[in-house]
Order: sequence, then C-alpha cells, then structure tokens
Amino acid sequence: MDLIFITNKLKNQFPLNQQAVEPHPKKAAILVMLYPKHNETYILMIKRALHLKSHAGEIGFPGGVYEKDEDKSLLATALRETQEEVGVQVEASQVIAQLPIVNTRLGFEITPFVSVFSAAMEFKLQEDEVEEILEIPLTSLLATQQRDVSFSPEQDMVMYWFKQNRVWGASAQILREI
Repeated sequence: MDLIFITNKLKNQFPLNQQAVEPHPKKAAILVMLYPKHNETYILMIKRALHLKSHAGEIGFPGGVYEKDEDKSLLATALRETQEEVGVQVEASQVIAQLPIVNTRLGFEITPFVSVFSAAMEFKLQEDEVEEILEIPLTSLLATQQRDVSFSPEQDMVMYWFKQNRVWGASAQILREI
C-alpha cells in the first residue's frame, strides 16, 4: 500500500480538529504510526503487558487516558503516551489526521491520531505497560479482515490477525477507518 496515497487520503478525509477537551475519566487518545520498511508500509501496534488489570495481553496502539493536569489536548495525550510506551518522541507537526472517535463497550471514548514517517524508527518498549512491540506490514494485516462473530451482525464488527494475535474491538475499528 502506497504511503503517499494513504497520507493524502487521511489528510483529506480526516483533518485535525484541535478542540478543547472536557475532562472525563474515560477520554483517551492513541497514535497510529505508519512508516516505510522493506519497501512496504508498516504500522506499529503494541501487545499490552500481561500483568495489567485491564486489556492485559491485548493488541492495540500506543496511547492512554487523558490527564487534565498533564495534557493540554487529546493529541498531547497520544504523544505523551507514545513516548512513554514505545520510546519515540513524536512532534505534533508529524501528526496528519484525526480519525473518528471510537466508543468502547467499557465506556471509553478514544480519539485516534495518525502520524506518517519517512523512515522506520527504533522503538524501546516500556516493560510496565508493553509486553511486545509489533511492526506489522499494513497490507498483510488489512487482508486478514473478517467479521468478528463474538459480536452480533448488527454491530458490524471486524477483527484482524497478525501471526497468533487477534486485533479486535476499538483497535479493529480504527484499522477499518484506515
């Protein structure tokens, strides 16, 4: 999948919307990171640490809950959490798109941001929160899309697979937008 095509599509279809944040304990933000590697477009995902109380071992994107004392915006949340979890400092100017908000069954409201890089990066996982960093060829991941039968057909949910890892729920909804 051509990274220039993806970049243009996302910029045009999902412009950044920096509005004030109403503090709420279940507002969160994540960062989708796309970059070229081995002549393909890759996406960075993480496997959450197995000891965590919520979402342990699940596949997702770097990100976390908005902290009103630390974050000026939801974008600031996504950037802070990305640096904490995978050791990459992303500048706000590198963020090209803001995907539609995803509401989870546990009541979280997730704002996904997208950043595109011109080269692969080196990641350093934060062991308290991240079990594994997954660098995944985007086209291969998207090709695994199938209906998630753990949800009713009316909910129109999908899931994806990377090796033995199931990507479902909010992460799958975000991937579907891309």
